[in-house]
Amino acid sequence: MCGRFATTVTAEELNRRFGVTVLQNLRPRWNVAPSQPVVVITRNGLHDEASQANWGLPPSSKGRSFLINARMETVQEKPTFSTAFTLSRCIIPASGWYEWSAPKTPWHIQLGDGGVMAMAGLMFKTDGGSRFVIITSAATGGVAEIHHRQPLVLPNGCEESWLGGTLDQALALCQPAPASWFNWYRVSSEVGRVAADHPELVTPLEGDDVKVSTSGQADLFG
Repeated sequence: MCGRFATTVTAEELNRRFGVTVLQNLRPRWNVAPSQPVVVITRNGLHDEASQANWGLPPSSKGRSFLINARMETVQEKPTFSTAFTLSRCIIPASGWYEWSAPKTPWHIQLGDGGVMAMAGLMFKTDGGSRFVIITSAATGGVAEIHHRQPLVLPNGCEESWLGGTLDQALALCQPAPASWFNWYRVSSEVGRVAADHPELVTPLEGDDVKVSTSGQADLFG
């Protein structure tokens, strides 16, 4: 699953990476939690645009959690997600995500070059405003040693096919990202505190090595 992520992307990076214009300054977010708003990229007619949406669909009954992820393997079949997968796919720009290998052992996972990743998602219009969920896939390589799920990260250059392409084009992009795209390292357990939001959350624990896939870096950025 993906239960926390960081998005420190600037307006300039959004324009360079996704071709969208954002006029206001964006505050870096080091610890985005469910229900919180962030910038997402959607298709509006023939153009892509950036807007804010809240993460997760509110629980349908008391005592249940926000619905924050959709499984890649069943997203086309589940009634909750099938229409959005066909009509309202989105991209969540992120600089990395957090995953726990044990209750008090969080890791930060990011692209090998530390750049902006495009996490695939679904957009929903509700009475409470715009909301999104993040699509997840099976984890790969060394990332699977931390957790068995990971976000569906789109290859560079495939954003248009995801946002405005056909259903078949979107299905073709539903492939788990190889671990060779990423590096990962342990971070402070403070990231588990929703109120914590500062750059030290993505600092590797002292003495901890940054892990990379033994298969080397894949050609993601070419």
